Amino acid sequence: MCRNSLYFSDMARFSFVTIFILLLLLATLIYFRYVTPYQISIQHGILRSVVQRGYVFKTYEGYLQLPGKSDTTGQLLHFSIIRKTLADSLFSDIGKDVTLKMLTYKGKLPWRGESAVIADELLYVTRSDSTDVY
Repeated sequence: MCRNSLYFSDMARFSFVTIFILLLLLATLIYFRYVTPYQISIQHGILRSVVQRGYVFKTYEGYLQLPGKSDTTGQLLHFSIIRKTLADSLFSDIGKDVTLKMLTYKGKLPWRGESAVIADELLYVTRSDSTDVY
């Protein structure tokens, strides 16, 4: 049987299909690990600090003291802040009760900060003079 040069050999076709499937699996892994959030949650606590860190990627990091049995036993939650506007509003709310919408990813990326937990939105702030702001 005469083989035309326009058709791939069986080995070349097998290699192409195998590489295509491996690239598809790699893209799926990257998508679910780094792009789509694993968990979306609402966290409430006292905002302890917001700092800007990094040599190459300047990211904002924050610490939220979660409620515990007493003020001293609360657990600290470390989170990253992507948007500068959210970080600027959180700078003015240090020491206040805040409620934040958090996104948790399976993997960390350097330009998203040091934590896999990302603050996405400021939902609620309780001011020190007992007036609530939404």
